Amino acid sequence: MRLFEKFKKSMPTNEALCDAAVKLVLEGRDKLYIKSNFSSLIDEANDRIYKSYLKAQAEVGEPIIVERFTESKKGLFEEFDSFFMSIFQSRKSRAGDAFEHMIRSLFKSLDYPFAEQINIEGATPDFVLPSEKRFREQPLDCIIFTAKRTLRERWRQVVTEANKGYGFFLATIDEKVSQSQIEQMARHKVFMVVPQKLKNEKYSGYYSVLSFEEFFARHLDPAMQRWQMG
Repeated sequence: MRLFEKFKKSMPTNEALCDAAVKLVLEGRDKLYIKSNFSSLIDEANDRIYKSYLKAQAEVGEPIIVERFTESKKGLFEEFDSFFMSIFQSRKSRAGDAFEHMIRSLFKSLDYPFAEQINIEGATPDFVLPSEKRFREQPLDCIIFTAKRTLRERWRQVVTEANKGYGFFLATIDEKVSQSQIEQMARHKVFMVVPQKLKNEKYSGYYSVLSFEEFFARHLDPAMQRWQMG
């Protein structure tokens, strides 16, 4: 069995790491606290997940390396080079999935209704609030919410979704979104949603960049009132 296949088989799943981190972050905290401190909870959960992954990576990877090192030395450099490259690529993929999983878990903790992975003209945003049924019947009354740990140009993949809903919101913890990108997103009716600390440090001058708390107060909670009224 290839080294990375052994590594991957023994690593805890993303879901397990995320669930454990979010459980610790939410322990003893009520809904009012969670909503009022959503940004800091995102930061805390993200940090816990990353540290848990590094710990698991070392615990799983070191025995695999030692075992392989005691075997034939032929081709060892190439094999280790491929092994570490695969780990690096996997870590990036898992980080993106973990961010989406965090958002999902925290939304659930606040009892926000949503449907997942709804096909909208070939695109699949992470969350459609409050439901697929309402989106099909009243798209302008709905919220579309997608989580991307880093953006680059990937926000363009979901721009067509923005024109179908009441509002399109793109959550991220990317510290390097340019002014040009933010302005382009705004022209396409896309709000960027970030933790409060990140907004204060990097994006305080942009009306289309919201903290999670601002997203709740200005958009999601008013929409919830409409949805509950029918």
